[in-house]
Amino acid sequence: MEYDVVIVGASVSGCTAAILYGRAGLRVALLEKHRSINTHKRLCGHFLLGGAQAPLQRLGLWDELLAAGAGTGDVSIRTEYGWTDPSRAGVPPFLNVRRVTLDPILRGRAADTGGVDLLLGRTVTGLLTEGRRVTGVRARLLDGTEETHTGRLIVGADGYRSKVAALADVPERFTPNGRAFFYTYYRNVRHTLPTPAAVWWNDRDWVVLGPTDGGLIEVAVMPAKDTLPPVLTDHAGYIERYVASLPDAPDLARAERVAKVVIAPDYPLIRRHPTPAPGLALIGDAALTADPTPAPGCTWALLSGQWLADATAPALLAGDDSAAALRRYRRDHRAIEREHTFMRGDAEVPPSNRVQRLLQEAAVHDPEVSRRLALVGMQAAPTTSLLNPALAVRALLVRHRGRRRFTGRAGYAPR
Repeated sequence: MEYDVVIVGASVSGCTAAILYGRAGLRVALLEKHRSINTHKRLCGHFLLGGAQAPLQRLGLWDELLAAGAGTGDVSIRTEYGWTDPSRAGVPPFLNVRRVTLDPILRGRAADTGGVDLLLGRTVTGLLTEGRRVTGVRARLLDGTEETHTGRLIVGADGYRSKVAALADVPERFTPNGRAFFYTYYRNVRHTLPTPAAVWWNDRDWVVLGPTDGGLIEVAVMPAKDTLPPVLTDHAGYIERYVASLPDAPDLARAERVAKVVIAPDYPLIRRHPTPAPGLALIGDAALTADPTPAPGCTWALLSGQWLADATAPALLAGDDSAAALRRYRRDHRAIEREHTFMRGDAEVPPSNRVQRLLQEAAVHDPEVSRRLALVGMQAAPTTSLLNPALAVRALLVRHRGRRRFTGRAGYAPR
């Protein structure tokens, strides 16, 4: 069938783009290989950072996800210097909702959007082309028959193992990740944390705790691989022993673990060109797979789907060539590509550098430094905003005053 836009992958980025295209008055085919609208992604930290609040509100999903029990609020960071100052203002809240809840809501919203056909049980097997231009897809149905869908824009939103990208021979930049990723869920976790969610930045390792839907607490441990035991079979025990060793640790010993531990021993960072051929765009993990440690993946998926729809919908409605519109999307997408560059360096698991340690220490004593760190962590400001001479001077002064004030206190050992 003929459409204005054909999107492959009905996950976060694909549904976001489909909803916005449909609202703009375009006809959209949204293809999904799974047969059930309730099928959800199983390997995902599902932490939506503060940068996701605006696109979720635009989609009309923020309040619906809160009503479904999503966790929300502020995040505190614990480093060797203590907790970052929690009195900061103007930082958008996180939203934490499991994919078993999020994915059906997103697909349902897309299916209910005028102009959008949600086509389940379609596995893409080939691309249709005219010269270099991608014009459609060939899909296999569950009964083995095939169908074709053509459009003026074809969108790959099918994850980091993108079949669309593979069929188009899109080169990829592959960066191995030096951390492993373990997470699970608990009920009745007792803690005295300063905010609903918390991050322990333990030099090369990270631990995240945050409330999510179902009245559960998600606990994720992301250690450097070279610190793991040679043989590790008791993954729940490993998480609980690691968390118990943390300062101000939550009490997991008296909590109830309600799920198996999800394990990602290797989660590489992958980068592909977001507009690799005429008539073709990639969004979400198909274009850029993030490090799960700082958890930007779902947020970037929302943003990239929104950016693509905003850039290209006017041209598609007007019947204009989409090349200039795709260049605009390409420019918008560079914002998260720059963040990805910083993440590739961190994925090598180096110790904290001198600038990081300076800001970590100052953030314990100063709400403005704490706010700046939080904005970057929430993907509401770029990492480059921390490379600011005025902020560095402020942090140096704060650190100097803090060391004078806290010199001699037990447990304080400035570097």
